[in-house]
Amino acid sequence: MRKLILIDGNALLHRAYHAYPPLSTPKGELVNAVYGFSSMLLSVLEKLSPTHVAVAWDLKGPTFRKQEFEAYKANRDPMDEDLATQIDRTKEVVEKLNIPQYGIEGFEADDIIGTISRLAFERTQELKNSRTQDEDTQVVIVTGDRDSLQLIKGKKVVVYLPIQNHHGQSVVFDEDKVREVYGLNPKQIIDLKSLMGDASDNIPGVKGVGRVTATKLIQEFGNLENIYKNINDIKITPRVKAMLSSDKEMAEKSFHLAEINCDVQLKLDWDDCLLTNYDKNGALSLFEELNFKSLISKLPKDSWEKEIQDIFI
Repeated sequence: MRKLILIDGNALLHRAYHAYPPLSTPKGELVNAVYGFSSMLLSVLEKLSPTHVAVAWDLKGPTFRKQEFEAYKANRDPMDEDLATQIDRTKEVVEKLNIPQYGIEGFEADDIIGTISRLAFERTQELKNSRTQDEDTQVVIVTGDRDSLQLIKGKKVVVYLPIQNHHGQSVVFDEDKVREVYGLNPKQIIDLKSLMGDASDNIPGVKGVGRVTATKLIQEFGNLENIYKNINDIKITPRVKAMLSSDKEMAEKSFHLAEINCDVQLKLDWDDCLLTNYDKNGALSLFEELNFKSLISKLPKDSWEKEIQDIFI
């Protein structure tokens, strides 16, 4: 099976920065976020054994969501300067591993990941429909938040959340897991956010409607559009009806803000994403420079090592 790992670079870098104490190279360069990101990246590669990998980044500047709704993410503090200074070094690590990096002005990493996962999934469907003997494909989205749960498709597109539960264990969400945790299907996560809002992104939702009420409405009527089509249904209490009616425009705006754009103009090149296609000596040199000696043994096999392995298996 061909397994494509899509990594939300900003989400992992933020998690790394806050998880690791200050760490400097012998020359005094601060690299705790770079080290943490590299450690998590290599751990993901080891645990998930992908054949292909890509990383998506947020770029500076307003996204289409911010342009359409000024309050979007306005509650977030500016990035710490100590973190900002480590972004380029982190991207250098990814570059040395020859992992393609995507960043498109006006869009978030989620939109890039959503588009790539769509392209990969469509390719899988093409192979299935043509009854070819080519490999099947699975996409695993690696991120630090749950915005990407809406992208899940059965077990073909899943979301891997590093260290998410109270036992300190990572969680993999497929469609069944989303139903177990939320009582909804992945696409309905957008409807959920459109009603209850999302404080982390400053998405308002409908004032007064929380997760329980929102979930019941979606389970009963299917989606936001059908809820408003059935606004006079006796199953909707007068109190909830009043809240929905007064905030209809904001609910629709919240839906648009919460929905990941899967139609970003980009191209998925499978050969570029091939994990073994990198200069291991170059990566070793960079890790030595950064004093990441403990991570060297975790570097993935390059093309030569993979060929040797295949010969003797």
